[in-house]
Amino acid sequence: MHRVVVLMIFSFFMVSFVKNPELEVKYELSLVAKGCHFQVMVNEKMVMDGKSYQMVTRNLNINKELIDSGDQKIDVKMIRISREMPLKSTQAYVNLKLEKISGDSTELIKEVKLPTFPYDDDEVQPHSIGGSIEFQKE
Repeated sequence: MHRVVVLMIFSFFMVSFVKNPELEVKYELSLVAKGCHFQVMVNEKMVMDGKSYQMVTRNLNINKELIDSGDQKIDVKMIRISREMPLKSTQAYVNLKLEKISGDSTELIKEVKLPTFPYDDDEVQPHSIGGSIEFQKE
């Protein structure tokens, strides 16, 4: 009887201190891009790079690229597919969204939209347009 009680107490402690994977916090990047060459860097490490004339959607868990604590930085860049084709002619855009997922809840941290329309009337179209997300990891 004594052994059963000790075994039950030991089992209770083992189950109590096991990390619950549902409570882990995930940071996820969602990218939608079209008509450009796009690059996404997390803390100066390239995590996404691609080119497409058609719409592309990608989701990426970036937990491995984040620093344990402190300031985090995500840079996104939209570049011309070719030198001869301005971003306006390919109808280029990049939308990048950073979300914090914890269990069943999702929190939008920041969204970056890189449109070309601010430059539509310029004679000299930019070669690239960029943006960034800076946040604190808890």
